[in-house]
Amino acid sequence: MVAGLFAIRGITPFGDHNLLIGDLGVQYIPFFTDFVRLVRGHGTSLFNFHQALGGSWMPIISYYLMSPFNSLLFLVHSSQIPVMVAVIIMLKIATMAGTMTVYLQSHWQFHHAFVMVFGLAYAFCGFVTVNFFNVMWLDALIWLPSVAWGLDNFVATRRDGAYFGWLFVAVLTDYYLGYMTCLFVMGYFVYLMLGTKLKGQTIREWWVQERGLIGRFIVTSLLSVGSTLALLLPTILNMLTTAKAHPGSAAFSLFPTFGLEFFRQFSLGTTDFSQRIDHAPALYVSSLVILLAIAYFGLKSVTRWDKVRATLLLLFLFLGMWLRGFNTFWHMMALPAGYPFRNSFFFSFVLIMLAAGAWQHDIRQLTAAWRWLPLLLAGLMVGGTLMIAPMQTWTQSAYYASLEPISRRALLASVGLLLVTAVVLWHGPKYRGLLALLVVGELVANFGLALNGIEFGHQRAYAQAAAAAAKRLAPLTQRQSLSRIRNEAPTVAAGFTGHYNPYNDSVWMGYNGTGAYSSTMTATTVTLSRQLGLFSRNLRRVSTAGFSPVSELLFGIRDKVRPSGTIDRVATYSGMGFAVPDRLIRVRYGTDAIANQEATLQALRPRHRPYFYDAKTISVKTWDNWRSVDQLAVFKYHHRWTMTAQATGHLYWFDQSGTSKYSSMRVNGQHVHPEYFADGRPVLLDLGTFTKGQPVTVTFASWDEGIRAIHIATLPAAGITAIHRQLRATALDLTQQHTVPTSYQGQLVNQTDQRWAYLSLPTETGWHITVNGQLVPTKTVLTGLTAVPIRSGINDIQVQYRVPGGRLGVIVALVCFLSYLDLWHFRRL
Repeated sequence: MVAGLFAIRGITPFGDHNLLIGDLGVQYIPFFTDFVRLVRGHGTSLFNFHQALGGSWMPIISYYLMSPFNSLLFLVHSSQIPVMVAVIIMLKIATMAGTMTVYLQSHWQFHHAFVMVFGLAYAFCGFVTVNFFNVMWLDALIWLPSVAWGLDNFVATRRDGAYFGWLFVAVLTDYYLGYMTCLFVMGYFVYLMLGTKLKGQTIREWWVQERGLIGRFIVTSLLSVGSTLALLLPTILNMLTTAKAHPGSAAFSLFPTFGLEFFRQFSLGTTDFSQRIDHAPALYVSSLVILLAIAYFGLKSVTRWDKVRATLLLLFLFLGMWLRGFNTFWHMMALPAGYPFRNSFFFSFVLIMLAAGAWQHDIRQLTAAWRWLPLLLAGLMVGGTLMIAPMQTWTQSAYYASLEPISRRALLASVGLLLVTAVVLWHGPKYRGLLALLVVGELVANFGLALNGIEFGHQRAYAQAAAAAAKRLAPLTQRQSLSRIRNEAPTVAAGFTGHYNPYNDSVWMGYNGTGAYSSTMTATTVTLSRQLGLFSRNLRRVSTAGFSPVSELLFGIRDKVRPSGTIDRVATYSGMGFAVPDRLIRVRYGTDAIANQEATLQALRPRHRPYFYDAKTISVKTWDNWRSVDQLAVFKYHHRWTMTAQATGHLYWFDQSGTSKYSSMRVNGQHVHPEYFADGRPVLLDLGTFTKGQPVTVTFASWDEGIRAIHIATLPAAGITAIHRQLRATALDLTQQHTVPTSYQGQLVNQTDQRWAYLSLPTETGWHITVNGQLVPTKTVLTGLTAVPIRSGINDIQVQYRVPGGRLGVIVALVCFLSYLDLWHFRRL
């Protein structure tokens, strides 16, 4: 079914359209490509210099790369990885249908072929259609039925092997949704245990009977999750260092997250690709499933106690979506940065489970009153849809805005399908074939509507662009010495439709860069980049826009690739480290990038004159522009700032308040803007080269009436050149020594009285650095970089990276796994 949809849309491998879309295009495929390159090159380095200033591979491996399906990536050339990713998505969706079918067969003893219809409803549920391109999440839906099957088996037979194993797999392959799976397991276990209570049995009698099983469940669950800590403990320790947006107390309030539009989610086409960042819970499961799931509570053959158990389970999952505090708890104590309600598929899972149970009990038992159910549900769907527009007017929230526009055709089709399905369903099992066709057609139609709004990439153009970029960068990526590259040449942009921001170019092409788009970047790397003037859109993105000779010096940038592809040696490159005075250790950065760079240069080579010469203001004219093109202007103040340069050199602009609009900025009538769209955010901008005394007029818009937060200064070449000559005398060139463990070595000859060596390595607890064979303590300098003590003369420096928590994680995992084996063996005796 997915293959048919992909073929109709011309998606690889059936056409030239590839899935270079959303985060799959700019994050996951670059990570896949880099990892395949690492393994094929027989590399086992656990520190990755391709991402920003560098970081551990462990969180990337554990979150993005642990799926067994990823082994298929090694079957193709790196330029064909987008094609294989499309194949993997099809295989994962098919496997979901298979695991759900097997689970339902076991759970309800449902052995008729019609059970496959419910498996397909699960594989094509709303969560999948909205998030199929978040490929690592699909594994959680594959393993969930297996975990539930293992738990069923555990409660029924007291054998916990399957539950232990499948929970281990679910957590190991995707720890984020694996955490949610653990929460679901607690609710599902309560549901199963309530089913063991016999009629007339007191709670005390039930507890005495089942407390041993409950204890075993707790121990087995903890040992299963504990057995994953060889990988997850280093990941957890690393993720604690990443930049996070603190949710605040409001995120834990018991305020509802949605209203009656909840019922609209059971209709066709409620969410497509353009609404992926913000939308209502994706709960679509087909008309048949929702009718059967509700009918389950009206069947006479289902006991009242079973209906209570099912209601409690659904309520537990519903509250986890509906109340903000519970929803935050489900999302690992953080508000999702896009793609909300990531726990919605658990609700869909239970709906499908109950629907299959209702089918087994024979729907013809329903009384006449319950047969009016479709009309009530249709009314709720229509009413929930009609409430969206007034709720948007009343709340002015981004959430309700994301639910529009509303497709009336899709809504009418949904109501029609619901009523037709009900008519066929009430006639009982004799029309199974027609019901199956209705469900399959509805599922395919909903998935097809979810593909609307996607701007697919172009596979042939991507493969050609990637090959050309790899060839151009080959002289730089094949070196054993450690340095960084600033690449301004296009790489894979030709493979994308629309604008492409090259945050992850270094990951994609396998060179040591400085930019990244990843949730695994450390907070100190993001903060340091911003303090030096690099553009950072949010806590997960650091760009290559905003460099100056000072930041190039500090980051160890050796080569610069021009937009034309020409490779230049960076004039200020002074190795990956050098001897520095004590003053540098004491430098503390603020929010002004130019002031921070001035403080750095003064610490390296003090002098009475500044290195950055502030421009002299002649005049500033400001006027309001409250309206622009019949809409309220965001940047309502317009400025014309005339000044004179006080030195010859590059003139830099930095607005630490982040209120300037660069896209319409003009300098002496010429358009000047950063490489990235940075309006309304801080970025160090090179306005051009000017001579001393030359007048400069900058016209720009801002949402700030004043200009006090803007710093404009010239950096003459002579000052930075003098510092470069000084530092080059003690330059440290690092060469890779081993990949396991990751280690580099070099020699620093210190013919000065300096007591510290600055290293262009990000602050990491995993660094083990020896100087002349002696382990030395590392010190954090300049917010997020490293310094070590040295002595006069020759200093043989060896840098080794050991994964923080790696050894402890292995030990804990082995203890948990061996403890479980011991308990399992003991119970078999």
